[in-house]
Amino acid sequence: DTPSSAPLFSSELNIVDLAGSERPVAHWRGKDVGQIGRFSPAAASESRQQQESGAINKSLLVLSTVIQKLCEANRQGADAKGAAAPHVPYRSSKITRLLQNSLGGNALSMVICTVTPASGHCQETFN
Repeated sequence: DTPSSAPLFSSELNIVDLAGSERPVAHWRGKDVGQIGRFSPAAASESRQQQESGAINKSLLVLSTVIQKLCEANRQGADAKGAAAPHVPYRSSKITRLLQNSLGGNALSMVICTVTPASGHCQETFN
């Protein structure tokens, strides 16, 4: 009958595959992409892949900007009380909008990176 004074906790679990930095495919079934033709299914598929890769990379860029702004806000909060917090552009991409509750406030976040140690993939790993 009396309200409980126990703290209320809520949690949210987001599992996101942040595959990015895809390079356009240079060849399709052994043919140079320039030889395939503008209106062939292979060229259309190539175009869709490039558009999707561009959208993924844009979202990753916005995500890195959001994380950078949150770090700035955290530093400013520690340095000067009453300073205006920087604008955090959560609404600039779908991924940051969906992850807004998990990125800001008192959220705890974990990032798991899977990379290959193969020397042939060094450039992709560093990107």
